[in-house]
Amino acid sequence: MRMLSEEGEDTTPVGGIPAQWRFLPIKNIAKESTLRNGSETGLPVILCSKYVGFVRSLDYFKKKVFSDDTSNYKVVKRNWIAYPSNHIEEGSIGLQTICDAGIVSPIYTVFSLNDEVEPDFIHRVLKTELYRQQYVAAMNGSVDRRGSLRWPQFSQIKVPVPPLPEQRKIVSILKVVDDKLDVISRQIGVAQALKQGLMQTLFGQSAGTQDAAGWPKVSLDKIAEIRTGVAKGKKGLKVPVEVPYLRVANVQDGHIDLKEVKTISVEAALVDRYSLQPGDVLMTEGGDFDKLGRGDVWEGQISPCVHQNHVFSVRPDSTKLNSYYLAALAASNYGRQYFLSCAKRTTNLASINSSQLKAFPVLLPSLDEQARIADIVAAADARIKILKTKHGHYQSLKRGLMQKLLTGEWRVNLKSTTSTA
Repeated sequence: MRMLSEEGEDTTPVGGIPAQWRFLPIKNIAKESTLRNGSETGLPVILCSKYVGFVRSLDYFKKKVFSDDTSNYKVVKRNWIAYPSNHIEEGSIGLQTICDAGIVSPIYTVFSLNDEVEPDFIHRVLKTELYRQQYVAAMNGSVDRRGSLRWPQFSQIKVPVPPLPEQRKIVSILKVVDDKLDVISRQIGVAQALKQGLMQTLFGQSAGTQDAAGWPKVSLDKIAEIRTGVAKGKKGLKVPVEVPYLRVANVQDGHIDLKEVKTISVEAALVDRYSLQPGDVLMTEGGDFDKLGRGDVWEGQISPCVHQNHVFSVRPDSTKLNSYYLAALAASNYGRQYFLSCAKRTTNLASINSSQLKAFPVLLPSLDEQARIADIVAAADARIKILKTKHGHYQSLKRGLMQKLLTGEWRVNLKSTTSTA
């Protein structure tokens, strides 16, 4: 590996690139395709997702959402690139590698690349945050005020073009990291499936007043205090105090996310009344159908701290109910089925109120049994957390490598036979 400063560089609008690289408009290495589906009926309808790239529409939406008449849809062959013209600024641009040919909505811009470039290299450049900013600038400068970036403007954007062998070596290095990320993602999926199976075994109970193991069912309000949150900050408080404020976004499935915590003005005399205590179980009142009952136990990470009125806090009677057991039960299929059965629903979302939460029928084994179950679930969560941390590490590694390799700041060793820089 060599550093850019050792090789010399040329200055471009997106930064310095090696003197041996070219900086070319996309139109010099690509050609727009307007090939239409016509009467062809066998090609799958595909779409470009921001995060996972091209996917089959039926797999992504689990139902048919495209037009019955696809004759005007555009064909995207393997190793062609396409993007929805009105969403590219979000990063929705993809390299089509899932089928020999698929078809996309007419709103897509589709192009093929010439033999001077490796499609995967150009695609990775075009997916970077730097180029997302280029798309926004090009859209703002376009005469098309419909919020679209079409080929005439897009094709003027310039990209770095190393020699073809260097492009291929860079791609091979990044693919090693991609493969590792895929392996870890599959491991996370397996660990989550195992946890769900475990929880189904632990909580897969009958609908009577007692379960098969003889556990009684007790409504939550008999063994815990259900607390609503603080409404949006008010003006004119006599003695206002700014305190940390947990929102729905902070309450995730199985953990409390504290990366971004807002603050709110509260009357000083009320801080103690609304503040969370270690052992409180936080739950959201609504969200996606599969997110009902999500939450975790507050362990006093910030003090004082309050929560908004779209989040419930449940304060168990510690002589009857284990906080970690309750969080696991609420997140299990048993808990979510209850919440779904009484939730108010819209097209994609559902919500519960405090009365429905108070009536939640808690399966109530002994405290010792509750602690044992909570420990089992915690061990499964710990495994998932380790894998997610590992996944985040490799994502950071990939971002760093892309920044260095795709700009030529780090030059690859073409004589090496291994996939390392």
